[in-house]
Amino acid sequence: MDDLTVMTESVPGCRWILKGLEELVEWARMRFKPAKSRSMVLRKGKVVDKFRFNIADTAIPSISEKPVKSLGKVFDCSLRDTTSIQSTCTELDGWLKSVDKSGLPGKFKAWVYHMAFFPGFCGPSLSMRSLSQQLRP
Repeated sequence: MDDLTVMTESVPGCRWILKGLEELVEWARMRFKPAKSRSMVLRKGKVVDKFRFNIADTAIPSISEKPVKSLGKVFDCSLRDTTSIQSTCTELDGWLKSVDKSGLPGKFKAWVYHMAFFPGFCGPSLSMRSLSQQLRP
């Protein structure tokens, strides 16, 4: 198992599923790593830090305590992607400036842009932009 997402309608239901999953994983002689896991409880569209989940008597950090980065996007308690888009743009701007100042000839710069930047930023940048932003001319 690499990634696992548990979604339930209630906090007790999630605790029950986590307990069952913990027993199954112990039976398979594996274990979860609570420090690498994250929890998020939504109530009326807002993140609530009132509830804590545990695995093997170790608390799972919430998404507001430790934001997680997945596929180039940072997930935090704001549930907005504006900060992630801004950080990606500033990171790309820094990389482009460093390649521009490197002194490489034009064809090598084009190769670096094509082979390094385009594949790395095409996926995350398209997934971070909303559909309306992607369809604008």
